[in-house]
Amino acid sequence: MRSLSPRERKLVAVLILVLAVSLVLAVVIGPLVAGFTERAARRDALVQTFHANEKRIGSLSALQAEAERQVGEMRALFMAAPDADEAGEALRDRIEAAALAAGGDVKTSEAPPADEGWARAALEVRLSHTQLAGLLARLNRMKPTLAVDGLTVVAEDALTNPKSDLLDVRLEATAPFVPAR
Repeated sequence: MRSLSPRERKLVAVLILVLAVSLVLAVVIGPLVAGFTERAARRDALVQTFHANEKRIGSLSALQAEAERQVGEMRALFMAAPDADEAGEALRDRIEAAALAAGGDVKTSEAPPADEGWARAALEVRLSHTQLAGLLARLNRMKPTLAVDGLTVVAEDALTNPKSDLLDVRLEATAPFVPAR
């Protein structure tokens, strides 16, 4: 092998120096700069999260007011009573008052034991066809809403008197309730 001329030796030395510098840049400085860039991106993401959380915290009072409004609306859909027995009695009173307002003659009313979260009431009343329709319409318009679980209509008087309009009605109803505050 022949020896290199001084010019070639300088070129080889410069080439080795360029390779060494590029190796240092690729192995040491590149990951260091990438780490700085990655941490800067994470800082920006954390700043955005922080600002979003500040906005949420700022709107917390509005969210709480909206939640309280929704709870109030929900409570309007339920009967409020201290316990199931009181709720049953309140439902019995409401149904009895509706029957009296429709013009019926209330025979008996009761508030049987209720299921969890539901009040139950039953009513036996004597009324005409028109009064029955009025009673059902009144019950349908009641707030909070109730469900008529059973309706038994007996027209015994019609067997002896075809012109009789009187009905013996047994009505069973349930309504949801929540404990009163």
